[in-house]
Amino acid sequence: MSISSPPTVAEEPPEKAQQVANNEPEIVVFQPDDPEDPHQWSPRKKRGTVALTCAYAFCAVFGSAVYAPGEEKIRERFGVNADVSSTGLTMYVLGFGIAPLICPLSELSGRKLPYHLSWIFLVVSSACSAFIENIAVILLFRFFAGCAAACALNTGPGVIADLYAKDLHGMGLATTMFAFCALSGPCFATLVGFFIAAHTDYALWVLRVQLFFALAMWPLLFVFPETYGPVILEQRAKRLRKGGRENAWAAHELHHRTVSQLLREHVVRPFTMIIYEPIIQGAALWVTVTYGILYFFFEVYPIVFIEQHGIPFQLCGLMFLSVSLGMVISVVTFNYLVRMSEKVRIPLIERKGERLPMEETHLKVVIIACLCLPISLFWFAWTSGPETHWIAPALAGIPFGYANTAIFFSFTSYTSRTYSLYASSAAAANTFFRSVVASIFPIVAHSVVDALGTKWGVTVFAFISVAMIPIPFIFVRFGPALRARSRHAKEAREIITRMHRQEPDDRSSLEGKIESVAVVAVDSRDDKGQRAHTV
Repeated sequence: MSISSPPTVAEEPPEKAQQVANNEPEIVVFQPDDPEDPHQWSPRKKRGTVALTCAYAFCAVFGSAVYAPGEEKIRERFGVNADVSSTGLTMYVLGFGIAPLICPLSELSGRKLPYHLSWIFLVVSSACSAFIENIAVILLFRFFAGCAAACALNTGPGVIADLYAKDLHGMGLATTMFAFCALSGPCFATLVGFFIAAHTDYALWVLRVQLFFALAMWPLLFVFPETYGPVILEQRAKRLRKGGRENAWAAHELHHRTVSQLLREHVVRPFTMIIYEPIIQGAALWVTVTYGILYFFFEVYPIVFIEQHGIPFQLCGLMFLSVSLGMVISVVTFNYLVRMSEKVRIPLIERKGERLPMEETHLKVVIIACLCLPISLFWFAWTSGPETHWIAPALAGIPFGYANTAIFFSFTSYTSRTYSLYASSAAAANTFFRSVVASIFPIVAHSVVDALGTKWGVTVFAFISVAMIPIPFIFVRFGPALRARSRHAKEAREIITRMHRQEPDDRSSLEGKIESVAVVAVDSRDDKGQRAHTV
């Protein structure tokens, strides 16, 4: 829906406009209570945008796991072994990690265009993998489909940050819903996939389900709004120039950058974040382990429940309902636990009388999840044998699902709050590390189980998760210092400040207040200093 621009200096009478020198660029900024500013959108419009973002994330990850139930028929149809058939799942997850390295370009082109382009690519790739009778081609286009689907996962946190950067509670709730959709999608995909594989003779029907789902979601993109502030300001500046105000420009339009600069800033940035940002490193490590174990379970659950407990093939997908239930519990209890975290002090971590910033206060919730993960893994591992009733390992999925979702949305919300405008770059760094490492889990699943059995095979991951428990405690204690020293976080905060207020040399002349104007003139002599004054 088109929203008219608020009154701006550029739209005032020509005699007043002439106060600005013709050779001086006029920087377009948001006004307070600006209806085009995503921060100021109505709650209804924000919720609708978040709902679309969550739906596309659900569809994107649905395509990864819906393949797993069809692996047995794919082995029979194409005469390949278990390692090759598992590669179809691996290639899709690997695509999740590779493609997001270009998704931070949404910080140049906006959020909407990457969604449109990637969804076309997803539909084409899904069609090729679902209808071409060649295992090599299927695996190749599974990778391409994963690359395309990754945009929905990577850009989503950026959209949420665009809408709720000034509302930590709203961002937390939106991130929770996004995390639930991104993580529950594979669980529901296996539920559908096992029924499809059990009642169809053709091996590729599980892939055709993903194609039909992506096609059904495509039309909704045409009502998806642009949420990225700098691009909205650029569009406003273009309207003003068409209306005769030739000197009206958005701030980032004035910075002419070469292709190498663009690549360095928007493609290399995720790598630099992984290397130099401790917040990204710790968050990516935890999310990678939980994410990888989820895909490890897509290969292990059929072994445990079908081979060791005799569950009918078509019902194996129902075993993932306990994981989904744990995810629902995580979503439902999130706000309550956040309120509790504001009242509960962690001994030896929080000093008495000290008040933590809201970012670290809300992150305390993840400590519960980090404890639940090893508990669920030990539980599943040592009840997975045929001597134990199948309900015991099935119920272990509840704390696992809770931990998986809580860890994902807590760390995603924390990094989005920390890096704000660079949330897509932070998500790309996280997604790259998570997906590349997690893509190995499905391939090694059968080898690990064959060598160690289900009990010790899963126990290995339980011990790994125990070793990582100190990470959230470190973030809670030293998070403010880490955020203050972060170059990327500081740079993002400065950009947001420039977008929403003037920066005169003599701030006292404005008495510390933000002027309600949408265009200010800057001294063109100094590109870096940008001495602004009221027009």
